[in-house]
Amino acid sequence: MIVKERDFPANLLFLQAIERHLENDHPSMPRVKELIAKQIKGYKGESAIDYPLSILPQQDYYILHSLSLQFQNQNFHIDTLLLSNNFISLLEVKNMGGTIHFDRKFNQLTQTYMGNVKYYQCPIIQVNNQERLLKQWMEQFGFPQIPITPFVVISNPSCMIQVDPGDKSTNQKVIHGHYLPTKIEQQKAISNRQSLSTIEIQNLAHTIIEHHKSKPTLTLKQLNITPSELLLGVQCSYCLAIPMKRTHSYWCCPKCNNKSKDAHIPALSDYCLLFNETISNKEAREFLLVPSTNVMKRILTSTGLQTIGNTRSIKYNLYPLINLTSPSNRDIIISNSR
Repeated sequence: MIVKERDFPANLLFLQAIERHLENDHPSMPRVKELIAKQIKGYKGESAIDYPLSILPQQDYYILHSLSLQFQNQNFHIDTLLLSNNFISLLEVKNMGGTIHFDRKFNQLTQTYMGNVKYYQCPIIQVNNQERLLKQWMEQFGFPQIPITPFVVISNPSCMIQVDPGDKSTNQKVIHGHYLPTKIEQQKAISNRQSLSTIEIQNLAHTIIEHHKSKPTLTLKQLNITPSELLLGVQCSYCLAIPMKRTHSYWCCPKCNNKSKDAHIPALSDYCLLFNETISNKEAREFLLVPSTNVMKRILTSTGLQTIGNTRSIKYNLYPLINLTSPSNRDIIISNSR
């Protein structure tokens, strides 16, 4: 059964927030759009394994998608985790086309697609590192040892996988998505000794979800964008103009006259993605372009967000707004341009 749904990628949300607050002619905009397309492709690839996973006996597995955990200041991401009584399967999903060749001698991946050749870090190294970090992460909470089997899953069925002659280890770790149910059930037959009880599996799943926190790994600096270059204000959801003006108890777009009572919600979510998880009244006034302290207090209070600090230094925790304003996990959002 699925106990944690797939999150919309934090890096994609971050990039789309930049796109909403950056001039179209900014020199970094082409790179932002390129990365958005890449993130959407990766998200589609991860979603492609949903059907193969649905074939598995639902009562035998706890499925957790899109996990972001931390061990000793080391952040690590897991595309999909399967928990069972006798083993854990860790899945790293790659959405690649053409022909890919695993070179285990130099630990690199070569992709040939439409006449172009690209080189990548070997995803087997990546998934092995995730396995080590997950083991250490579980140990710190006192969970019993349980076999962890990592797989690199190629979600594109038309992708051809090549390995060097005699390389049998890669064949055990790299599979096509459609073969996933068979591989998981084979692993279940191999790992036939129960390591965790059902209660322990439930506790492990709960602990993982409790400590999961999705954050963008990209930064403005990496994209050669300074905070001062971002447009301030609330974006109109109808015509995408920015900024809207606060008039009485609603927001009004000066370009199309669209009115909204809660257009500040996605704007505050953008602030959380771009700058900080908390915001003060002053910071909110500057970002949303609202001059009145009292008006901004009413806006922030109406969100029902948790507050931090005392009356003079109160800040609002914006992190819950990211999930509130994220697209449905079933939707692939193509970014909008002003």
